Amino acid sequence: MNTKTVILFLFLMLTFGNSKGQAVSGGLEDYLNTYIASLPGSSGNDYTQAITSQLNDWTVVVNEILNQNISAAQTTASAFNYQVIEYTDTVNLPGQLYYILEEKSPQTNYWGVYVFNASPCRENLILQAPHPKFDSNTGKQAVYCFTRLNAKALFISGTHRCNHSSFSSCDGTTTVCSETSSAYPISDMAHNTDTAFQKTTAALLSANSNAVFIQLHGFGKKSTDPYVIMSNGTRVTPTIDYSTQIQNELSLTDNSLTFKVAHVDLSWTRLIGFTNTQGRLINSSSSVCDTNASNSNGGFIHIEQEKNKLRLDSIGWEKVNTSLSNVFSCNTLTITEQNITQKGFKVYPNPVNATQIIIEANQISRVSLLDLNGRTIINKDYRQKSTVKLDVRWLSSGMYFLVIESGNATFNQKVIVN
Repeated sequence: MNTKTVILFLFLMLTFGNSKGQAVSGGLEDYLNTYIASLPGSSGNDYTQAITSQLNDWTVVVNEILNQNISAAQTTASAFNYQVIEYTDTVNLPGQLYYILEEKSPQTNYWGVYVFNASPCRENLILQAPHPKFDSNTGKQAVYCFTRLNAKALFISGTHRCNHSSFSSCDGTTTVCSETSSAYPISDMAHNTDTAFQKTTAALLSANSNAVFIQLHGFGKKSTDPYVIMSNGTRVTPTIDYSTQIQNELSLTDNSLTFKVAHVDLSWTRLIGFTNTQGRLINSSSSVCDTNASNSNGGFIHIEQEKNKLRLDSIGWEKVNTSLSNVFSCNTLTITEQNITQKGFKVYPNPVNATQIIIEANQISRVSLLDLNGRTIINKDYRQKSTVKLDVRWLSSGMYFLVIESGNATFNQKVIVN
């Protein structure tokens, strides 16, 4: 077995050995974009409203995934036709492991697909695409940014927002699904509290109160509109004002962009997402289904985008990706590193600001270092050493994968070289 194969295998079988989900590897972006292309359209009543017991079980599944109890999550998910895929990316971040909560075929519920990064560098960042079919390209844009940001989680809804003819009980009206103003359909994930989309938001928020949810939308620009409309779901400026930070970064990537920000441009009322049920939840609304939030913790960012500037293709997606990357820093202490420490392995310094990486373990027999393309940079054999020092002064800055063989165990460690 070559070293590249080993690194993919290790992420799946050793570092997360309690997992029993279906194992798949390949290009995560292609996998998710294929899902987006197959979503049901604006009619057909494919979407099924979940009942309370299912939503309760759904929360259990999400929490099991967050705790990496994949076998338990798989068992509970099967009750409502869902499964957990252990997906190892081989293209964008080779060796990166994701847990994909998706419906089995044939689908009966169409509640969406939910991707959880097993070892994110942006632990607090979650991307959401509630309207990937109606707000064209926002699903693909979310996938593009998610993989490159190495973010915590990604939500993509299961149908077109107008798929179902029944209406949500939550307040607010729209003309997007009919010629006259009406309530939001139950298939619109941004305006229905009885959904897997909402419950997954609640579970991640409960697990991490510092989580930031970036929700990507699109709109048809009127002559009086800016290119980007942003909101934190309220008129209140939060302590950490991510919306304004993102605006500033986007302006640097494209100085032709114009903006309206709801808590800055107080008279602006169009497309500001105040009735968005995820935003209300994150901002602690007193009644998420029918009451706008009166305060903001900064954890919800609603981004409406004109098509041609930001969401048409990868040129625009990269502008958003770059901006989010600059606003949200990468935390290099990952779950994988914590597991290595618990098993008696030590890898330091990480990030590497010195001339060498030091590895401490019992009976080290081999150390390999791979780049993001899976190419072997260093491959050295040892005779049961307890300390290994790798000279890395000649390496380019970036992320690498360290494979350590020690005794009867093998571990994979991400390292950052500055």
